Amino acid sequence: MIRGGKSGILEARPVDAEEIAWLQQGLRNVGFFSKLGRAQLEEVLPYMLLVRYDKGSIICEEGEPGDAMYLIYKGTVVVTKKDWGEPVAILEEGHFVGEMALLFGDPRSATVTTVCQTEAFCLAAEDFKRIVDKSPDMTRTLRRLAEARRQQLAHS
Repeated sequence: MIRGGKSGILEARPVDAEEIAWLQQGLRNVGFFSKLGRAQLEEVLPYMLLVRYDKGSIICEEGEPGDAMYLIYKGTVVVTKKDWGEPVAILEEGHFVGEMALLFGDPRSATVTTVCQTEAFCLAAEDFKRIVDKSPDMTRTLRRLAEARRQQLAHS
């Protein structure tokens, strides 16, 4: 589910050629995607949507099901947790959130809210599942990397 937040989604559309070029580079910086080869990354691109959010929109909310990951293309988001006085993080272009949701579907551990009008590439969990179902090699690689990340987060 692509959330609309308080103000709603302004636009959601497939990516164009210029955005695909940015994504090819950007996904190389996204956790477990960074370990994939070019051909494997090419399988992901057709499933990405560019979503434009208005200022103050909630992209994902703490406690909700993890149903997508987001790669910030333009704009800024703030990551907050209930009962924390300060933001967990402020993220801008090239940062990502929700990548663990693609493999584990865990509830969201934080709320992500746009600070200004923001564009983010979205990969829904159901689309990610379609991709990995076609590629057992990708599934093994991503699961191994995600499990290592999960253990790292548990110890931090």
